[in-house]
Amino acid sequence: MSASWMIARYEMKRAFRSRWLLLLFLLFVSLAFISIFMTNATSTAQYDGFTRQMASLLNVSLFILPLMTILIGSMLVAGEKEDGQLLLYRTYPISPTALVIGKWLGLFLPLAVMLTLGYGIALVVLSFLMPVRLGLAVAFYLIALLLITLFLSFSLWVGYRMKSRLHAIGVSLFSWAFFVLFYEFLIIALTFLLPSTQIVMVLTVSVFFNPVEIVRVGSILALESGTFFGPSMYDFTIWATSLFGIIAFVIASLAWILVPLLDSIRLVKKGNHL
Repeated sequence: MSASWMIARYEMKRAFRSRWLLLLFLLFVSLAFISIFMTNATSTAQYDGFTRQMASLLNVSLFILPLMTILIGSMLVAGEKEDGQLLLYRTYPISPTALVIGKWLGLFLPLAVMLTLGYGIALVVLSFLMPVRLGLAVAFYLIALLLITLFLSFSLWVGYRMKSRLHAIGVSLFSWAFFVLFYEFLIIALTFLLPSTQIVMVLTVSVFFNPVEIVRVGSILALESGTFFGPSMYDFTIWATSLFGIIAFVIASLAWILVPLLDSIRLVKKGNHL
């Protein structure tokens, strides 16, 4: 058995015994019920596109899931650093790569299981009460799973960077506020300083520097609702739905997963932050 999987199993056992995972399960169930119920209640058979209600539900996921993921991952790693557990890991014949990947898997799998159970229970219960649009339910489930995946690597990186739980909480909250609340306003302010010929290019590039925007824009495009962006973003919609645009979204998503993990491995190798 590989060292990564041994660490992942240990982390999963800890997670499934903890109370925070139960609280997350209840959160996922609630989010799933709201998402599935509202998308079915507000959609019609004549229109399958992206409605304002769906936009509101997407924003709820974009608001809650990054905050939850960043806090959990960063506080777990920072807490282990405070308690000396990470230094203890380094005394074992475990490579930094195995340690970081094991931590990531040990957190991701319990979160994915709870999310799947939450949406599964909501889907089964609501299917007895009303006609359920399975495609939209699966879409919102995948959106939630992608958000957790993108932010989990970043959360571990924050944890390895910080010296204590308190520092981790502060940086996590600031990072969440930047990605979810401030980033969009900063980009909009920037567009007022640019000539009109450069606005679409800047908006296009800005999407890939924020995982929240990657998920938001990618979700709208995946639901074939590019008209939601308006006529001024027509060229962007055409490019983003082309093969090159899809590849760009995939590469950006992989970068947000892999780059924080690789730097976390580097930090563990150096040992200065343990």
